Amino acid sequence: MDRRRRKTRSQALVEFALALPVLIVLVAGVLELGRGYSFAVETSDAARDAARYAAGKTASTNGPGLAAMCSLVTADLAAVTSNISCPTQVNHAPPFVAGTDYTTPVPGQAVVAVYCGSSANCSGSVQTLYQSEIDVYVYYGFSDLKVLGGGITITGSSRATTAW
Repeated sequence: MDRRRRKTRSQALVEFALALPVLIVLVAGVLELGRGYSFAVETSDAARDAARYAAGKTASTNGPGLAAMCSLVTADLAAVTSNISCPTQVNHAPPFVAGTDYTTPVPGQAVVAVYCGSSANCSGSVQTLYQSEIDVYVYYGFSDLKVLGGGITITGSSRATTAW
């Protein structure tokens, strides 16, 4: 009886040793997916805020321009990264091509690409760009500790119609 109990304990220990690495990888993967989703929400919020801000123009003032929009994106992404490359103005409507229209972000870096219609710097003027579109894309290089394969770029995007 004592011998049988030791054999059962040994068997359970071997099964646990075989299952433990799989469980650890599963838990790590779930944590990384949660972290990636959090970054996706941050980049999407930053893109939406930037598009809304750049599209906001009153009848007496021009739009805020790209530099002011970049400051807003930097503030929005402060909890995620301080390495932000912005803005890259693209001369055509989306989709934007990595390496051609904007530089591919390295892990921990955010890159902002903007399309302002025919405006030079998203500042606009009263009549010429009335209700043109502004597209803001925020690309974030996600470093996932190689659990999900590594080298993931998370994208947040938003389109706003200007009042100018």
